[in-house]
Amino acid sequence: MGMMVNQIEELVRPEVRKFVPYKANHMPQCITLDANENPFPWPEGMREKLYAANIPFNRYPDGMAQELKQAIAGYVRLSPEGILVGNGSDELIQLLLLTFGGGGKSMVIHPPTFSMYQIAARLTSTAVLEVPLLEGLYLDVEKMLKAAQSPDVHVLIICNPNNPTGSLFPREDILKLVRESGKIVVVDEAYAEFSGETLIPELANYPNLVILRTFSKAFGMAGLRLGYLLGQPGTIDLVNRTRAPFNVNSLSQKAGILALEYLPEYHKQIEIVTLEIQKLYQGLSLVPGLKVFPTKANFILFQPKDADRWVKELLQRGFLVRNMGNLPVLGSCLRISAGLPEENEKFLKAVAEINRL
Repeated sequence: MGMMVNQIEELVRPEVRKFVPYKANHMPQCITLDANENPFPWPEGMREKLYAANIPFNRYPDGMAQELKQAIAGYVRLSPEGILVGNGSDELIQLLLLTFGGGGKSMVIHPPTFSMYQIAARLTSTAVLEVPLLEGLYLDVEKMLKAAQSPDVHVLIICNPNNPTGSLFPREDILKLVRESGKIVVVDEAYAEFSGETLIPELANYPNLVILRTFSKAFGMAGLRLGYLLGQPGTIDLVNRTRAPFNVNSLSQKAGILALEYLPEYHKQIEIVTLEIQKLYQGLSLVPGLKVFPTKANFILFQPKDADRWVKELLQRGFLVRNMGNLPVLGSCLRISAGLPEENEKFLKAVAEINRL
Protein backbone atom coordinates (compact mmCIF):
# COMPACT_ATOMS: atom_id res chain seq x y z
CA MET A 1 0.00 0.00 0.00
CA GLY A 2 1.33 3.44 -0.96
CA MET A 3 2.20 6.13 1.56
CA MET A 4 -0.23 8.96 2.30
CA VAL A 5 0.90 12.57 1.91
CA ASN A 6 0.68 13.18 5.66
CA GLN A 7 3.00 10.21 6.22
CA ILE A 8 5.53 11.70 3.81
CA GLU A 9 5.33 15.04 5.62
CA GLU A 10 6.37 13.30 8.83
CA LEU A 11 9.69 12.48 7.15
CA VAL A 12 10.41 16.15 6.41
CA ARG A 13 12.78 18.14 8.64
CA PRO A 14 10.66 20.11 11.16
CA GLU A 15 12.08 23.50 10.09
CA VAL A 16 11.23 22.76 6.44
CA ARG A 17 7.75 21.49 7.33
CA LYS A 18 6.89 24.90 8.78
CA PHE A 19 8.47 26.75 5.89
CA VAL A 20 6.46 29.07 3.63
CA PRO A 21 8.10 29.26 0.16
CA TYR A 22 9.21 32.68 -1.11
CA LYS A 23 6.56 33.99 -3.48
CA ALA A 24 7.74 36.13 -6.39
CA ASN A 25 5.19 37.91 -8.55
CA HIS A 26 5.40 37.43 -12.31
CA MET A 27 3.09 39.74 -14.24
CA PRO A 28 4.82 40.64 -17.52
CA GLN A 29 1.79 42.66 -18.61
CA CYS A 30 2.51 45.16 -15.80
CA ILE A 31 5.17 47.82 -15.37
CA THR A 32 7.34 45.95 -12.88
CA LEU A 33 8.73 48.18 -10.15
CA ASP A 34 8.85 45.50 -7.46
CA ALA A 35 12.20 43.70 -7.84
CA ASN A 36 14.96 46.36 -7.80
CA GLU A 37 16.05 45.46 -11.33
CA ASN A 38 17.92 47.56 -13.89
CA PRO A 39 15.12 48.63 -16.28
CA PHE A 40 17.47 49.16 -19.22
CA PRO A 41 18.45 46.49 -21.77
CA TRP A 42 22.06 45.37 -22.03
CA PRO A 43 24.48 47.77 -23.75
CA GLU A 44 24.35 47.72 -27.54
CA GLY A 45 26.45 44.91 -28.97
CA MET A 46 26.77 42.90 -25.76
CA ARG A 47 23.90 40.53 -26.52
CA GLU A 48 25.28 39.92 -30.02
CA LYS A 49 28.71 39.11 -28.58
CA LEU A 50 27.12 36.61 -26.21
CA TYR A 51 25.23 34.94 -29.06
CA ALA A 52 28.42 34.80 -31.13
CA ALA A 53 30.47 33.23 -28.33
CA ASN A 54 29.65 29.72 -29.57
CA ILE A 55 29.37 28.32 -26.03
CA PRO A 56 29.46 24.49 -26.02
CA PHE A 57 26.30 23.83 -24.00
CA ASN A 58 26.82 20.07 -24.27
CA ARG A 59 29.87 20.47 -22.01
CA TYR A 60 30.02 21.34 -18.33
CA PRO A 61 31.06 24.91 -17.54
CA ASP A 62 34.43 25.82 -16.06
CA GLY A 63 33.85 24.64 -12.50
CA MET A 64 36.29 27.21 -11.14
CA ALA A 65 35.00 30.08 -13.33
CA GLN A 66 38.60 31.12 -13.93
CA GLU A 67 38.05 33.60 -16.76
CA LEU A 68 35.13 35.22 -14.94
CA LYS A 69 37.18 35.51 -11.74
CA GLN A 70 39.97 37.21 -13.69
CA ALA A 71 37.47 39.73 -15.08
CA ILE A 72 35.97 40.40 -11.64
CA ALA A 73 39.47 40.69 -10.15
CA GLY A 74 40.22 43.52 -12.58
CA TYR A 75 36.96 45.25 -11.68
CA VAL A 76 37.32 45.07 -7.88
CA ARG A 77 41.15 45.17 -7.85
CA LEU A 78 41.64 41.96 -5.91
CA SER A 79 43.37 38.69 -6.68
CA PRO A 80 41.20 35.92 -8.21
CA GLU A 81 41.98 33.77 -5.15
CA GLY A 82 39.85 36.16 -3.08
CA ILE A 83 36.76 35.65 -5.27
CA LEU A 84 34.04 32.98 -5.24
CA VAL A 85 31.24 33.09 -7.83
CA GLY A 86 27.76 31.75 -7.24
CA ASN A 87 24.36 31.18 -8.79
CA GLY A 88 23.19 34.56 -7.54
CA SER A 89 23.87 36.03 -4.10
CA ASP A 90 21.18 33.74 -2.69
CA GLU A 91 23.39 30.70 -3.22
CA LEU A 92 26.37 32.48 -1.67
CA ILE A 93 24.36 33.43 1.43
CA GLN A 94 23.45 29.79 1.83
CA LEU A 95 27.08 28.70 1.33
CA LEU A 96 28.21 31.15 4.01
CA LEU A 97 25.76 29.65 6.50
CA LEU A 98 26.65 26.10 5.48
CA THR A 99 30.25 27.05 6.25
CA PHE A 100 29.91 29.13 9.42
CA GLY A 101 26.35 28.42 10.60
CA GLY A 102 24.27 25.28 11.05
CA GLY A 103 22.75 23.46 14.01
CA GLY A 104 23.64 24.98 17.37
CA LYS A 105 24.99 28.16 15.76
CA SER A 106 23.45 31.60 15.30
CA MET A 107 23.71 34.68 13.13
CA VAL A 108 22.83 38.31 13.85
CA ILE A 109 20.77 40.45 11.47
CA HIS A 110 19.31 43.96 11.66
CA PRO A 111 15.60 43.95 10.69
CA PRO A 112 14.11 45.31 8.56
CA THR A 113 16.50 43.79 6.03
CA PHE A 114 16.73 41.35 3.10
CA SER A 115 14.40 38.38 3.67
CA MET A 116 16.75 35.79 2.11
CA TYR A 117 18.98 35.87 5.19
CA GLN A 118 16.17 34.38 7.29
CA ILE A 119 15.30 31.85 4.58
CA ALA A 120 18.90 30.64 4.27
CA ALA A 121 19.18 30.45 8.05
CA ARG A 122 16.17 28.19 8.31
CA LEU A 123 17.37 25.93 5.50
CA THR A 124 20.74 25.52 7.22
CA SER A 125 19.29 25.17 10.76
CA THR A 126 21.04 28.39 11.80
CA ALA A 127 19.33 30.32 14.60
CA VAL A 128 18.70 34.03 14.05
CA LEU A 129 19.21 36.84 16.55
CA GLU A 130 17.45 40.05 15.53
CA VAL A 131 18.78 43.46 16.54
CA PRO A 132 16.34 45.95 14.98
CA LEU A 133 17.55 49.19 13.45
CA LEU A 134 17.40 52.29 15.61
CA GLU A 135 15.11 55.23 14.92
CA GLY A 136 16.59 56.98 11.90
CA LEU A 137 17.41 53.53 10.47
CA TYR A 138 20.91 53.27 11.91
CA LEU A 139 22.62 50.10 13.08
CA ASP A 140 22.40 49.45 16.81
CA VAL A 141 26.10 48.70 16.94
CA GLU A 142 26.36 48.21 20.70
CA LYS A 143 23.47 45.73 20.84
CA MET A 144 24.86 43.86 17.84
CA LEU A 145 28.23 43.59 19.57
CA LYS A 146 26.53 42.40 22.74
CA ALA A 147 24.63 39.75 20.74
CA ALA A 148 27.89 38.69 19.08
CA GLN A 149 29.40 37.90 22.48
CA SER A 150 27.31 34.73 22.60
CA PRO A 151 29.59 31.77 21.76
CA ASP A 152 26.99 30.28 19.41
CA VAL A 153 26.96 33.42 17.22
CA HIS A 154 29.31 32.91 14.29
CA VAL A 155 28.01 35.36 11.67
CA LEU A 156 26.73 38.94 11.43
CA ILE A 157 25.09 40.07 8.19
CA ILE A 158 24.92 43.75 7.22
CA CYS A 159 23.06 44.85 4.09
CA ASN A 160 24.60 48.11 2.85
CA PRO A 161 22.78 49.91 1.27
CA ASN A 162 20.03 48.17 3.16
CA ASN A 163 17.16 46.46 1.41
CA PRO A 164 14.34 47.49 1.84
CA THR A 165 15.07 50.82 3.55
CA GLY A 166 17.70 52.14 1.11
CA SER A 167 19.74 53.48 4.00
CA LEU A 168 23.54 53.52 3.86
CA PHE A 169 25.26 52.74 7.15
CA PRO A 170 28.44 54.62 8.16
CA ARG A 171 31.51 52.58 7.28
CA GLU A 172 32.98 53.12 10.75
CA ASP A 173 29.92 51.47 12.33
CA ILE A 174 30.44 48.40 10.17
CA LEU A 175 34.20 48.35 10.74
CA LYS A 176 33.62 48.51 14.49
CA LEU A 177 31.57 45.32 14.18
CA VAL A 178 34.33 43.74 12.10
CA ARG A 179 37.06 44.72 14.57
CA GLU A 180 35.28 44.01 17.84
CA SER A 181 32.81 41.18 17.21
CA GLY A 182 35.38 38.44 16.66
CA LYS A 183 32.93 36.83 14.22
CA ILE A 184 32.44 36.59 10.45
CA VAL A 185 30.92 39.85 9.21
CA VAL A 186 29.15 39.59 5.86
CA VAL A 187 28.50 42.92 4.12
CA ASP A 188 25.94 42.57 1.34
CA GLU A 189 26.80 45.26 -1.22
CA ALA A 190 24.22 44.28 -3.85
CA TYR A 191 23.47 47.98 -4.48
CA ALA A 192 26.99 49.39 -4.09
CA GLU A 193 27.18 50.50 -7.72
CA PHE A 194 24.33 52.92 -6.96
CA SER A 195 25.64 54.18 -3.61
CA GLY A 196 29.26 54.51 -4.74
CA GLU A 197 30.40 53.20 -1.34
CA THR A 198 32.25 49.93 -0.70
CA LEU A 199 34.37 48.24 1.94
CA ILE A 200 36.41 46.30 -0.62
CA PRO A 201 39.65 48.21 0.27
CA GLU A 202 39.26 46.98 3.87
CA LEU A 203 39.35 43.28 2.95
CA ALA A 204 43.14 43.20 3.14
CA ASN A 205 42.94 44.26 6.79
CA TYR A 206 40.34 41.82 8.13
CA PRO A 207 40.16 38.06 7.46
CA ASN A 208 36.69 37.94 9.08
CA LEU A 209 35.20 40.43 6.58
CA VAL A 210 33.50 39.13 3.44
CA ILE A 211 31.54 41.10 0.86
CA LEU A 212 28.65 39.95 -1.31
CA ARG A 213 28.17 41.50 -4.76
CA THR A 214 25.82 40.74 -7.64
CA PHE A 215 25.35 41.17 -11.38
CA SER A 216 21.55 41.16 -10.93
CA LYS A 217 21.08 44.84 -10.10
CA ALA A 218 23.33 47.42 -11.79
CA PHE A 219 24.42 44.99 -14.52
CA GLY A 220 20.89 43.94 -15.48
CA MET A 221 21.38 40.17 -15.15
CA ALA A 222 18.58 39.25 -12.75
CA GLY A 223 17.41 36.63 -15.24
CA LEU A 224 20.79 34.88 -15.30
CA ARG A 225 21.54 34.64 -11.55
CA LEU A 226 25.17 35.60 -11.02
CA GLY A 227 26.80 36.82 -7.83
CA TYR A 228 30.22 36.78 -6.22
CA LEU A 229 31.80 36.76 -2.80
CA LEU A 230 34.96 38.70 -1.91
CA GLY A 231 37.34 38.14 0.96
CA GLN A 232 40.85 37.11 1.91
CA PRO A 233 41.92 33.95 0.01
CA GLY A 234 42.01 31.80 3.14
CA THR A 235 38.45 32.75 4.08
CA ILE A 236 37.16 32.27 0.55
CA ASP A 237 38.79 28.82 0.44
CA LEU A 238 36.76 27.78 3.50
CA VAL A 239 33.47 28.81 1.89
CA ASN A 240 34.45 27.16 -1.39
CA ARG A 241 34.47 23.79 0.39
CA THR A 242 30.64 23.88 0.58
CA ARG A 243 30.14 24.85 -3.08
CA ALA A 244 28.66 22.30 -5.47
CA PRO A 245 30.72 21.69 -8.64
CA PHE A 246 29.66 23.54 -11.79
CA ASN A 247 27.38 25.86 -9.79
CA VAL A 248 27.47 28.70 -12.36
CA ASN A 249 26.40 27.89 -15.90
CA SER A 250 28.43 28.74 -19.00
CA LEU A 251 26.01 31.39 -20.26
CA SER A 252 26.07 33.34 -16.99
CA GLN A 253 29.86 33.14 -16.80
CA LYS A 254 30.28 34.54 -20.31
CA ALA A 255 27.68 37.25 -19.74
CA GLY A 256 29.50 38.39 -16.61
CA ILE A 257 32.80 38.57 -18.48
CA LEU A 258 31.20 40.61 -21.27
CA ALA A 259 29.42 42.97 -18.87
CA LEU A 260 32.73 44.04 -17.37
CA GLU A 261 33.88 45.01 -20.88
CA TYR A 262 31.00 47.52 -21.06
CA LEU A 263 31.59 49.46 -17.85
CA PRO A 264 31.26 52.96 -19.42
CA GLU A 265 27.85 52.02 -20.85
CA TYR A 266 26.70 50.61 -17.52
CA HIS A 267 27.94 53.70 -15.69
CA LYS A 268 25.67 55.81 -17.91
CA GLN A 269 22.72 53.58 -17.04
CA ILE A 270 23.53 53.89 -13.33
CA GLU A 271 23.65 57.69 -13.64
CA ILE A 272 20.22 57.74 -15.28
CA VAL A 273 18.74 55.39 -12.67
CA THR A 274 20.17 57.58 -9.89
CA LEU A 275 18.58 60.68 -11.44
CA GLU A 276 15.27 58.85 -11.83
CA ILE A 277 15.34 57.80 -8.18
CA GLN A 278 15.83 61.44 -7.21
CA LYS A 279 12.82 62.43 -9.34
CA LEU A 280 10.70 59.67 -7.80
CA TYR A 281 11.77 60.67 -4.30
CA GLN A 282 10.93 64.32 -4.93
CA GLY A 283 7.61 63.43 -6.56
CA LEU A 284 6.53 61.10 -3.77
CA SER A 285 7.64 63.59 -1.10
CA LEU A 286 5.16 66.13 -2.50
CA VAL A 287 2.20 63.80 -1.96
CA PRO A 288 0.32 64.55 1.28
CA GLY A 289 0.07 61.59 3.63
CA LEU A 290 3.06 59.69 2.25
CA LYS A 291 6.18 59.14 4.33
CA VAL A 292 9.16 58.66 2.00
CA PHE A 293 12.51 57.32 3.19
CA PRO A 294 15.82 58.64 1.78
CA THR A 295 17.72 56.11 -0.31
CA LYS A 296 21.18 55.35 -1.66
CA ALA A 297 20.02 52.49 -3.85
CA ASN A 298 17.88 52.05 -6.98
CA PHE A 299 14.67 51.71 -4.98
CA ILE A 300 12.54 53.77 -2.60
CA LEU A 301 10.59 52.73 0.49
CA PHE A 302 7.47 54.74 1.26
CA GLN A 303 4.61 54.51 3.72
CA PRO A 304 1.03 55.33 2.72
CA LYS A 305 -1.79 55.31 5.26
CA ASP A 306 -3.31 52.16 3.74
CA ALA A 307 -0.59 50.12 2.02
CA ASP A 308 -2.91 47.32 0.91
CA ARG A 309 -5.26 49.76 -0.81
CA TRP A 310 -2.37 51.42 -2.59
CA VAL A 311 -1.07 48.08 -3.89
CA LYS A 312 -4.53 47.29 -5.27
CA GLU A 313 -4.99 50.73 -6.85
CA LEU A 314 -1.53 50.68 -8.43
CA LEU A 315 -2.08 47.19 -9.81
CA GLN A 316 -5.35 48.32 -11.38
CA ARG A 317 -3.33 51.01 -13.16
CA GLY A 318 -0.76 48.50 -14.39
CA PHE A 319 2.01 48.88 -11.78
CA LEU A 320 3.51 46.03 -9.82
CA VAL A 321 5.10 47.23 -6.56
CA ARG A 322 6.42 45.37 -3.53
CA ASN A 323 4.18 45.25 -0.49
CA MET A 324 6.68 44.88 2.34
CA GLY A 325 3.99 44.08 4.90
CA ASN A 326 4.41 45.14 8.51
CA LEU A 327 8.13 45.87 8.79
CA PRO A 328 9.92 45.92 12.15
CA VAL A 329 10.51 49.49 13.37
CA LEU A 330 8.57 51.03 10.45
CA GLY A 331 5.19 49.34 10.02
CA SER A 332 3.38 48.82 6.70
CA CYS A 333 5.41 50.06 3.72
CA LEU A 334 5.68 49.73 -0.05
CA ARG A 335 8.88 49.57 -2.09
CA ILE A 336 9.39 50.61 -5.69
CA SER A 337 12.44 50.45 -7.92
CA ALA A 338 13.21 52.95 -10.66
CA GLY A 339 11.72 52.05 -14.02
CA LEU A 340 12.41 53.64 -17.37
CA PRO A 341 11.96 57.44 -17.33
CA GLU A 342 8.59 57.26 -19.08
CA GLU A 343 7.42 54.53 -16.67
CA ASN A 344 8.38 56.66 -13.68
CA GLU A 345 6.40 59.61 -15.04
CA LYS A 346 3.33 57.40 -15.45
CA PHE A 347 3.85 56.06 -11.94
CA LEU A 348 3.92 59.53 -10.37
CA LYS A 349 0.75 60.45 -12.26
CA ALA A 350 -0.91 57.29 -10.93
CA VAL A 351 0.22 58.16 -7.39
CA ALA A 352 -1.30 61.63 -7.66
CA GLU A 353 -4.53 60.13 -8.97
CA ILE A 354 -4.76 57.56 -6.16
CA ASN A 355 -4.05 60.21 -3.56
CA ARG A 356 -7.08 62.20 -4.76
CA LEU A 357 -9.45 59.27 -4.17
